[in-house]
Amino acid sequence: MSQAPSSQKSVLNAGGEWRTIAVIFAVYGLTILTVMRREALTPWLAIPFLSVLGAWHLSMQHETIHGHPFRRQWMNDVIGSIPVTLWIPYLCFKKDHLEHHRSDLTHPGLDNESYYVSPEAWARAGKIRRAAYWANRTILFRMFVWTIVSTVTYLCSKILLMFRGNKQAWFAMAVHAAGLGVVVYLVCSVAGMPLWQFALGTTYGGRVLNEIRPFPEHKYRAGVETRTAMVMAGPFMSLLMLNNNLHVAHHEEPGVAWYEVPNMSARVNAVERAREAGLLYEGGYAEVFRRFSFKPMGAPLRDGS
Repeated sequence: MSQAPSSQKSVLNAGGEWRTIAVIFAVYGLTILTVMRREALTPWLAIPFLSVLGAWHLSMQHETIHGHPFRRQWMNDVIGSIPVTLWIPYLCFKKDHLEHHRSDLTHPGLDNESYYVSPEAWARAGKIRRAAYWANRTILFRMFVWTIVSTVTYLCSKILLMFRGNKQAWFAMAVHAAGLGVVVYLVCSVAGMPLWQFALGTTYGGRVLNEIRPFPEHKYRAGVETRTAMVMAGPFMSLLMLNNNLHVAHHEEPGVAWYEVPNMSARVNAVERAREAGLLYEGGYAEVFRRFSFKPMGAPLRDGS
């Protein structure tokens, strides 16, 4: 069984959603506390704390996108739209991520979360760009360099959609701008925290930590149906990623809440499916770093050329 259904009178999706509510309060509450106590913590502690909270916030947004904790999606969207990490327009993220679940996974022309390069882009690329494509198949480059590149290109793509008259993009960016203004005002004017410290933590640090999760998530192998990984992470990383490290199970039933994913993994035989596809990391993220810090996780092109 998956989630226990909630009463029709309940605003929650299921009885166990108190866990998601607890995560929401923890993410926002600890972020406020860190900002307010930044002088006592000093930047040396405040920025790392905000980095962890920024990554956790992105995991929390992933839950709200998939319909948690509330039965009414607009309530989840309100919770998820608070831009703690500053950079990502939540409604754009929501649209793109749901399309990812409906796509041909890893296909660079169809899956908007694919890190593979299309043959056309590879043919146009010079030596430096091709070297960058290869480097992006290593986790350290993906974390510390590609986070900057992808953030800028993602925002530019959404701004370009706005100028092309896309009404959804206009609405999403307007909602994001309103939330951004409130967050920046509260952080800088009310709490008196320098914006660069907050952004270095939640925006850059949060993305750096969050990028650990998607790096091993999907890999293409010709003739292999499973393209999704299982990373057997420890308690801290599992909580930080809200069990999205068990990615075979998540893609099997994307609407299942994070706290039910470990149980569902056994029901859908997720570990064996990942093992057969060569995408099981029994050593957790330590294994991912050991194998792919400097060695590429396969070629930039899906066919391996």
